[in-house]
Amino acid sequence: MKILIYGVGNMGRVFKDFFHARGYYVKGYDIVKERCEIEEDEIKEFDVIFVCVPMENIKDALDHIASKSSNPLLVDIATVKRISIPIFESYSFDYLSIHPMFGHDARIELSSIIVVKESGRKEEEVILNEFRRCGAIISKLSLDEHERIVAEIQAIPHFILISMANYLRFKKPEYSTLLFNVLHKLASRILNQDWKTYYLIQKNSEYIREKFVKEIAKLHELLKDREKFKELFLELSSIYDDYKDTDIVLEVGKISRIGSNLDELRGYISVLDDLILKLIEKRITTGKVIATKKRELNEPIEVSDIEQQKIQEIIRKTRLNPIAISSIFRGIIELTKEEEYKTAGIKRIVAILGPKGSFSEEMALKLIGSRLPLKYYSSIEEVVKAVAEGKADYGIVPIENSINGTVIPTLDALIKYDVEVFGEAKLEINHCLVSKRRLSLRDVKVVYSHPQAIAQCMNFINNYLPHAEVKYTKSTVDAIELLDESSAAIVSELASKLYKLYVLKSNIQDFSGNITRFYIISKRTGKSEGNITALFFGVEDRPGALKNVLEVFYNKGFNLRKLESRPSRLKLGDYIFFVEIEALLSDEDLKDLKDVTTFYKVVGVFKEIEKLNVYR
Repeated sequence: MKILIYGVGNMGRVFKDFFHARGYYVKGYDIVKERCEIEEDEIKEFDVIFVCVPMENIKDALDHIASKSSNPLLVDIATVKRISIPIFESYSFDYLSIHPMFGHDARIELSSIIVVKESGRKEEEVILNEFRRCGAIISKLSLDEHERIVAEIQAIPHFILISMANYLRFKKPEYSTLLFNVLHKLASRILNQDWKTYYLIQKNSEYIREKFVKEIAKLHELLKDREKFKELFLELSSIYDDYKDTDIVLEVGKISRIGSNLDELRGYISVLDDLILKLIEKRITTGKVIATKKRELNEPIEVSDIEQQKIQEIIRKTRLNPIAISSIFRGIIELTKEEEYKTAGIKRIVAILGPKGSFSEEMALKLIGSRLPLKYYSSIEEVVKAVAEGKADYGIVPIENSINGTVIPTLDALIKYDVEVFGEAKLEINHCLVSKRRLSLRDVKVVYSHPQAIAQCMNFINNYLPHAEVKYTKSTVDAIELLDESSAAIVSELASKLYKLYVLKSNIQDFSGNITRFYIISKRTGKSEGNITALFFGVEDRPGALKNVLEVFYNKGFNLRKLESRPSRLKLGDYIFFVEIEALLSDEDLKDLKDVTTFYKVVGVFKEIEKLNVYR
């Protein structure tokens, strides 16, 4: 979906930055040439056009768009819908009419967006879903409802602030209350914007404003009677009971003006520090609520992609040292997660190969029964490294598949990082062919999946999908993102349910009993509990060197259930070996092994486990 922002002023930049940050192709067009990113003739190439011009310029903008493009979805963001909607209706364009209830310097998150008119276009739902996903509050009103409600919640507050400014007509004095500070600042905000917009808002709300002025006059008379005022005050207090966090609002009013001497400046810093602390506490309290919600939804506490996106958004908004700012906010995020884990009762974090819907996640859910403690990484080495560095307590990594054999990246990571294997678990792999809609196999034009999944299903592909093009992806879940109306993906049954896909065929792997074995790893504990020992060793580059090692195991009656060789990466032809021995090696066994090897590294002593406890 290609989005054009027609009018790259204050609000135009808000929407441009918002969709750009979410990966959309977004460009700006403006009568100010310096803001233009495209030529006039390119307007026709866009699917969606946000009309972000002053209300008096809407007709001119639509005339221009109509001369250059035929069927885009237009988005009307004007405040006064009785003016904008009739103009949009006079053209043949499909349009979405929304009222963003925030200014150009406010975040869309937690802001209200009122939908007044919808067209039913699919692009429309994409736009609204992006607003929902960022936490905006979406509501739908008819034109008449919108005009009445907006007059009450927007026009009346504006009228109060302008009235106050008009009556007082002075700059904020040295002596003032915290409440006055806030009101003075808000009045200043309004009076330093485009007067024409506020005139139109007030002009459109004359009836409501007149009623409000009459009510003020009534209140003025009522205040002459103590008992009547008391009765009204107590009645209203039962309605307006949402006074939580007003201390934060008023403290913000304190910092609206910086001090002039050293003592005042120090006091200013103290207020700022106190406010920062309150906001951090507020963030952590919110994190605890999120943890409770995630426990209900069985969602992981930690989502590194989202955390990284947050950090990047914050860095883009400041000119301060990005490394220092990143460090500060990572610390706040870590503190929040610590409290979230406590709230969820999680004491151990588990690193796995992601994303959600992977076979590693399926193994983790079988062992733990919950996504809450899971931390997703994009490679096996990252999983092992996270455990070695203490970023996760446990890790789950695949070591062997009954069809494809040893998972080499796991071996390479185990020799590189200082971790230990303390358990193993097995998962039966069932591959499903899935699509976005019901398809006959003959209509499937492309099949997407990870190379390993493709390799495990080649008989099915050759027999049932010989006409389809096979395309490899980084993971089976990545394949899902590439699906269109005529393609299919090979994924796990878990992924098919998680992403609500249509299953064209289940169990399409070439062999039944397709089993993947996983290692469960932790930092080294020194414990030796289990009946399997896994270790690496090296031998001299001479005839019989490997035989001498194997004889040690043979003479002791130890069975080797796995033996692999890996390049040492030191020189060509130099190898190290990995073995799994069905025995718990004693100190004497290790001494005998040392005599016939150049080095050895015990990776772990383990046994098969069925459950992994993360709550103790």
